[in-house]
Amino acid sequence: MLEVASEEALRFLLTTWVRWKREPLAKWTDYLRYLEESPYSVRRLISDLSPERPLDSPMSLQINSINYKLWPFQQRVLDRISGNTLILGLPTGLGKTFVAGAYLWKESLKQPIRVLFLVPSIPLGVQQTIFARRMLNLKEATFISGELPPKKRLELKVWNNPYVVCTPQTFYNDWISPFEASLRSVKSSEEDISALSETLQSALFTFPFNIVVADECQRYVGETEGYSVLLAAKACGTRILALSATPQLHAPERLRELKRIFNRIEVFSVEDPEVREKIPRRLIKIVRVPTPPKLLEVYEELGKVVSAFEKRIVESFGTGHLSIRCKDHRICLWLRALQSLRFRIVEDGASSVIKYSAWKLREFHMPLESLGGKNLYQLYLEALKEKYNHKMEASLQILRDNPLRKTLVFGESVEAIKQLGMKLQDEFGIENVAILVGKGSMSMDQQASALLHFRERARILVATSVAEEGLDIPSADLEIWLDPPGNPRKWIQRFGRVLRQPGGKEFALIYALVSTRTHERSKLMATMRKTEHFYHFTQEITYEDLEVSMPKSQTTLTQFGFQEGSPPRRSSNSFRKV
Repeated sequence: MLEVASEEALRFLLTTWVRWKREPLAKWTDYLRYLEESPYSVRRLISDLSPERPLDSPMSLQINSINYKLWPFQQRVLDRISGNTLILGLPTGLGKTFVAGAYLWKESLKQPIRVLFLVPSIPLGVQQTIFARRMLNLKEATFISGELPPKKRLELKVWNNPYVVCTPQTFYNDWISPFEASLRSVKSSEEDISALSETLQSALFTFPFNIVVADECQRYVGETEGYSVLLAAKACGTRILALSATPQLHAPERLRELKRIFNRIEVFSVEDPEVREKIPRRLIKIVRVPTPPKLLEVYEELGKVVSAFEKRIVESFGTGHLSIRCKDHRICLWLRALQSLRFRIVEDGASSVIKYSAWKLREFHMPLESLGGKNLYQLYLEALKEKYNHKMEASLQILRDNPLRKTLVFGESVEAIKQLGMKLQDEFGIENVAILVGKGSMSMDQQASALLHFRERARILVATSVAEEGLDIPSADLEIWLDPPGNPRKWIQRFGRVLRQPGGKEFALIYALVSTRTHERSKLMATMRKTEHFYHFTQEITYEDLEVSMPKSQTTLTQFGFQEGSPPRRSSNSFRKV
């Protein structure tokens, strides 16, 4: 029986391997081509948003009107801006950009302004430029990035434009880099920036804009080019408005860096009564998804392997060695790989780890008495055959039960997100499902295009943690977490994607999927407690059990991953409240 089971597992792997390698790759290539050829192509948009002709001298502007109204709490935020101000603690979706736009409008009515709008990424830069054009009526708003070569930037005299959105690196290269030594000295000292002011004045340097808006500034306060830009702006008397969703004021060094630039730091909380009036109820449904028996067996056997490696490390280097992230010993590196494999296999499903190099480990190919002579890798193949990915099936079921909601799906595994995204495109159509993963699989242009795809057309965005911070993701009222966020910052950023104006919806709904009989629920609750402690961020919680029965056509790797057509839709009562 053992030999037959082993042959079946190997035959299963061999017959699906070629299709698994070729078909998903072809589908992924098709999606990238779709983005590049669609109206959402950021490469085209960057060209459209870049200056078309040079301006001979610096231009200023006045914002005559804005195409929105502030909520009361946003007006209160606006009223508290004076001097150099840092706005902290409002998660994405609560209108930091709208407050910044209203601030620029108010200031421009006093006198014409020149605006430098700093963003940490190209996708966010494109979105902020579109916001300025659509919501502030600024047709002259331009986006400058490294995609435009320095020589071309010089020819077009891009910095003469009155409203420039750009990454800190681009502006630093063209304006601030000659003063790198002075800036390094300022950063490393405890003194104020008067010495930097004198250096810039003696060099006859004038900051080319009179207002700087630093969006998502937590990305570049510290030893970065963005911090250098803000220091130079402060030294030249330029007004600065900075925006950040995550305060992180508990670190003394962090606070010191911020106070060198900002004379006013305003911290807001989603628990503020005025803020809470304008956001929907926050409801997490913790959905207990049955862990497939074979997968649970793999998970438990992996736990034994991890324990064995930990024991060997303690015997060699002492108990304290387990608490440090050692990179010097091969066995320590293997331990982290094994821990990641064990967590990911249940957090993002069996198929998410199909490419993991850890499967090459000798221990996975040794016959185990506890498995009746099979090895752990054979058991993993059987788990794949039993159920390709239980988290994907749960996500599909939720999406079918909520067909009219704008939905975000978050997961840590790039592989799982790509697999799920392409499966959803097969079911709902490529135009209705956007996929967003990190730079290893998508360029910055493609990431921005995927976001615009979701903003303008798609109903579903499937994304890794690249979408959790620094990107202006459009409004959504439903979110699915394939896996629990690993820290409070991720929790806040994920939740912020559905902290939107209610618009008739009763609550912002999140489904957090946890595999039964694993560590997932404990991890989720631990992160939630830390989030409540550090950020005073609370939410309602309910528990639901996912019905075990699923269409037979979804249970194998070949059928689930590559079968054409969709399984029959399930009824809307597929969840049972506990």
